[in-house]
Amino acid sequence: MKLPPADSLEMAITRRQFFRSTATGIGAAALGSLLGPSLLGTSPGADVLGKPHFPPKAKRVIYLFMHGGPSQLDLFDHKPGLRAWHGKDLPESVRGSQRLTGMTSGQKTFPVTSSIFNFAQHGKSGAWVSELLPHTAGIVDELCFIRSMNTEAINHDPAVTFLQTGHQQPGRPSLAACRT
Repeated sequence: MKLPPADSLEMAITRRQFFRSTATGIGAAALGSLLGPSLLGTSPGADVLGKPHFPPKAKRVIYLFMHGGPSQLDLFDHKPGLRAWHGKDLPESVRGSQRLTGMTSGQKTFPVTSSIFNFAQHGKSGAWVSELLPHTAGIVDELCFIRSMNTEAINHDPAVTFLQTGHQQPGRPSLAACRT
């Protein structure tokens, strides 16, 4: 099939624009082929054959990211020390020299807010879960809570983009974009 000349196409892009917009995907595909499937999915304790040091139980992962959902501080990230600080101004030692967002730049005070919900420990793991998740509390030993993710972004959208893609700028493949 022969395409009409580029000037008659409604959305013609140049070769340079094409490679600029697809460079990350092409680079990721090239890296994947260089690494080979034997190196993917192994852990530091893997044996010589590239198998994990223990047989995996999970066959699939259900990844839930609820942008705009309830805060982790109200669901499963129990911070009992915040209750003592509730309503008090955020200490300068905590905020330090961090920039302010456009939304908060005019604020004169920065009050600390704690969760208004009660927490209790559940399961063999002793995971803290709020009263908002009574059914989830019954299966905490089957869940994985990741609490090590952080970013230096001061606004929600760039921070979420960073946690999902590893970069604050949008347009990169996200965490759940892979399929095996």
